[in-house]
Amino acid sequence: MRLFVLIAMTLLGGGLVAQEASFYEGPGLFSTRPSETKSLQTIKRFGPVGLGIDLIQPAFVMRISNVEEGSPAAATERLRKGQIIESINGQRLKGIDPRIQLGQILAQAEASNGELEFAIKGQKQPVVVKVPVLGKYSSTWPLDCPKSDRIVRQVADYLSQPKATEGLGGIGMLFLLSTGEDQDLAVVREWARKAPAHTYPWYIGYGGIPLAECYLRTGDPEILANIQQWVNNASKSQHNDAWAGRGSALTGYGKGHLNAAGTHVVTFLLLARECGADVPYHTLERALRHFYRYAGRGNNPYGDDRPFTGFVDNGKNGKLAFAMAAAAALTPEGEDSVYAKARDVCAMQSFYTTTFMLHGHTGGGIGEIWRSAAMGLLHDKKPKQYRDFMDSRKWHYDLSRRFDGSFGILGGAGYDKELWGVAYPLAYTIPRKTLRITGAPPSKFSKRYELPAQPWGNDADEAFLSLDAVPDDDGRQQDLSEETLARDSSRPFITRFHGADQPSDDDIRRYMHHQDFSIRNIAAFKALGINSGYIGWRAPGGQVRLDLVMEFLRDEDPRIRRAMFGALLQRTDVLTPEIQSLAVQAIRDPSESWWVKDAAIQIVGHSSADEIVQLVDLLIPYLKHEEAWLRNAALTTLTPVAADERCYEQVLPAMGELVRNNQRVSVTLGFAPAIRAEIKKASPAVQKLAAETLKETFTGYAGSKVAPGGLNTTSTYDYHLEAIAASLADVPGGLDVVYEIARKKYPGEILPYKNLFLNADPSSFGPELKRAIVPIIMDELIPEFVGKNRRRLVPLAASEVQSQRPGGRGEPVDGLAALYKRAGDDQYDWKMFVDLRDAEWAYHSFDPIAAEQVPFDQLVSRYREVTLPRGMDDWYQPGFDTANSRWKTGKSPFGNYDGARPDRPITKCSADCVGPGCYGATHVNTLWEKEVLLMRGTFKIPPLKEGHRYRIRVNSGDHVGSGGGHLIYVNGKKLIETTQGGGRGSGGLPKGAYITKDFLEDFASGEVTIAVKAFIRYNDKYSTKPTSRLPQGKISLHLAEQKLPPMSDELVFKSASTVPMLSSHWQSRLNPEDASLDPNENLFRWDGQFVAHPDIAGAWKVISRVEEIEDFEPAGKNGNPRNAPFATITFNPDGKTSETLWAWSGNVLMDLDRYQALKMQVRQIDDEEYLFVEAGGFSARQKSGWKSAWFVLTKP
Repeated sequence: MRLFVLIAMTLLGGGLVAQEASFYEGPGLFSTRPSETKSLQTIKRFGPVGLGIDLIQPAFVMRISNVEEGSPAAATERLRKGQIIESINGQRLKGIDPRIQLGQILAQAEASNGELEFAIKGQKQPVVVKVPVLGKYSSTWPLDCPKSDRIVRQVADYLSQPKATEGLGGIGMLFLLSTGEDQDLAVVREWARKAPAHTYPWYIGYGGIPLAECYLRTGDPEILANIQQWVNNASKSQHNDAWAGRGSALTGYGKGHLNAAGTHVVTFLLLARECGADVPYHTLERALRHFYRYAGRGNNPYGDDRPFTGFVDNGKNGKLAFAMAAAAALTPEGEDSVYAKARDVCAMQSFYTTTFMLHGHTGGGIGEIWRSAAMGLLHDKKPKQYRDFMDSRKWHYDLSRRFDGSFGILGGAGYDKELWGVAYPLAYTIPRKTLRITGAPPSKFSKRYELPAQPWGNDADEAFLSLDAVPDDDGRQQDLSEETLARDSSRPFITRFHGADQPSDDDIRRYMHHQDFSIRNIAAFKALGINSGYIGWRAPGGQVRLDLVMEFLRDEDPRIRRAMFGALLQRTDVLTPEIQSLAVQAIRDPSESWWVKDAAIQIVGHSSADEIVQLVDLLIPYLKHEEAWLRNAALTTLTPVAADERCYEQVLPAMGELVRNNQRVSVTLGFAPAIRAEIKKASPAVQKLAAETLKETFTGYAGSKVAPGGLNTTSTYDYHLEAIAASLADVPGGLDVVYEIARKKYPGEILPYKNLFLNADPSSFGPELKRAIVPIIMDELIPEFVGKNRRRLVPLAASEVQSQRPGGRGEPVDGLAALYKRAGDDQYDWKMFVDLRDAEWAYHSFDPIAAEQVPFDQLVSRYREVTLPRGMDDWYQPGFDTANSRWKTGKSPFGNYDGARPDRPITKCSADCVGPGCYGATHVNTLWEKEVLLMRGTFKIPPLKEGHRYRIRVNSGDHVGSGGGHLIYVNGKKLIETTQGGGRGSGGLPKGAYITKDFLEDFASGEVTIAVKAFIRYNDKYSTKPTSRLPQGKISLHLAEQKLPPMSDELVFKSASTVPMLSSHWQSRLNPEDASLDPNENLFRWDGQFVAHPDIAGAWKVISRVEEIEDFEPAGKNGNPRNAPFATITFNPDGKTSETLWAWSGNVLMDLDRYQALKMQVRQIDDEEYLFVEAGGFSARQKSGWKSAWFVLTKP
């Protein structure tokens, strides 16, 4: 039973009923209902009352967390933060979800006299808060419902105020249009005429939809002209058929896309096309095809990926429903089109996912907007499910309302504010069918447009768009019309299906024939003995039922076949020759669904090499398939035999052709490491062809630096080229080939793909590369590095900078040391200076006083100010007497895990964490007894060395989530204080502090007193609060030293001949409107040969600044030389100047801080010589036609 509870907690994202027996009287409908075991949870808004309520122990005492200024609660002048609420209208929280009960209390008050009577602990008289009387919801709400109408009018009036938020991108205007009222249309029309054309897809989608809907209502030509600008911006920011959140060409984040932003852009473009705007084919129809394929096949994913599984989509399915609604409205086939079916199947997911409400990336608030809105699209088609959905969620709409008429999204984290919340009341207006995307008929301004009848897939793929259950062998279908949230939505379904009693075969069959993809998916996993959870987490769940598996794979309906093939990808140990044969059959069948083929091809990839070799002819054509998923599946499946002697001559060139023509991260992601591993094991003949193929792929790469709409895609172009180069570098002899071809492709770069060479084993270099690499590092890379990083290197070398991450990845001195090491000089590594890891310390451990104790589940890192025990205020001072204060002595490391001294590594450390990187796994000597640890000791210090720097390392683990903050004193002076453990991105970085110059004398004295304060924590997460009381922590210290690598001014000067520079010539060639231009072209490059200019040599002083040389008047009033980089400068005869960061040659002054090449001109004016020097400021962000100003200098 205990195992079941643990599994269920993982799968359901919360505790089970059995764990919540003392407060709750029955199972909860929503997964996010407050846990009765947490010490603190907050309901941030009690609707329009205007206060927040903390839920504290014992479950659930109510405490006021905040009172909103200007609210009805504030108007009483008697309610304050921290007051305990004993009851509201005579009710204490009891038995049910407190949020639902509070929603009911509010609804009852609004339906009667509008009064809420708060009994406050310690006050004899109750506090009465008055809210407007709205009436009660009708049985048909939000239609034919006066309360709903009043709420809609409150929101509309709020949005119509001059200074009210418009919502993200203007999404609040969509709500105003959705009311159907003329007074609201006038507000939107005024907005739509002037709404600036955004460039971020987030804003284009959210604002473009109301913009287009407004035109279709009004036919206003000013709005149509504005729409065209928005369309142009959407086209300019598209790549690979969709969009990133901010319109750039990305490679890692979402594999280049962010569908939470991009899906609405599709809706806008379809509406814009209906308005008559010119929407390019590549922009509209490629995007439509891209997003259409997600409908009915799972969840609209985070980015450019296959559909996700599970019941958390953060609103993206709802957004997709509206995109498909816009397509159905645009195309003449309308309700008979596949787009109408896609709309409905996406909208229906709202019903099944809602019991996992408020889950999602960054908070889940967006999900509630579009889940509710999309459900409104099924008001007529699924009336019982719609009614159940709305009635079960009315508490959330009411508690999300604000006293000023606006909405937040209760529990929606960062989205719980008006910027997003003004879209939430669309739930009240979608059934009015006042918008084209909600069912309004075409207006006289609508222009229909023929969309593809089947934009993706084949006839079999249309089955995934059905709202009906899959028929059984006798043609009978389940009647899903009576399904309820309480029994059939995601959470109760999973609870029951993964319960202690295993479902029967018939139960599994029933759900395998369900309409919803995610429910079918869970049933398929159950047939394999796996419990699949609400976001795809999996745990053991019974026995494999092979007969059922085979039955499902042979089913006539592609929905069942796809669910079973997809689940088998997670249980490849179950694969049999018969299953493999069925997968091959699916691949061969020209009428098989593409979505089934995708899984079947991947299944074949788990066959033996002998079996895959037999299928090479079948699989290779899929490398050219129009669908990226199938190309990726074929690429992955063929990888195990790519180096096979029997077929490599056929497979490698075919793979090379795909890679050569691919600029989509999702197609080749993960491919490179796998293919490299195969090639490394292969024969010389295979490796030779692999090298030739990769060389041809690199030199003939057909990617584009500009997307069809004009977006600069250089980043994705370079990403793929670098991946090809990295694969080639991994082939024996490949590094020499990369060196050859990359230098030809990028002649202006010192060493293209330098990390491939710097991280490689030098023994793999050929003779030419061996001769070249050390001079390149010493004569080019190191000067470049010193020049570009001098601003940071100098203060670090002078011990003027403090950091809680003293060194490591990204720190310039360590980066410079790594370059010298790569050139064969390894004397600049950090070395142990004073080893205190096993040192003896005086220590005292204590728990904070009662008033300062914080429950374990309220803090991530627990470091904070606490009251010290009596007599210990000076615990860190050298003269503090530990003996009289009853301190103990013990050897570090100090540690605790679950109340005991740990005998194994903790906080993500492994047995290998014993240095010189992480020291977190060293043996713990002394128990860290209580929450706070004070430790101090006086230690002998060897003499400090000239030309070195020093640091203290805190050995609490260098992993993300390890450590919990610390305070370090040296001789009574605070060295460093950090309040958090290892955060995101900190993995592998040392903790501690530099010994800065203010402390060097302390250490030079030969003896120092070091004092440390640290806190126990209760998990090893960097941002997630603990869910169980598991104390853990570990700490020790040591001192390290580093000899400083050379970073002289001579190297800075030398960088002038290695680093390309911006210049006025470069600026004049740059066209911000032409994305095809390479910003690295036309850079100034100095050859290192000094050219004398006798008129410039010597000393000069700055006297003025002018926009043009002709503007200077020696006797007149000239500009103040503001922001001049120097007051005087002397040009020496060797190219150097009196300023370290400036060099010169001929008529060019080189700024070695910003790496700009500045023109100089000597002019004779009124018998005086003046030197004019460009002020610089060159940048790709400067507007077209921008020119640098000039500084004016004269001889002193």
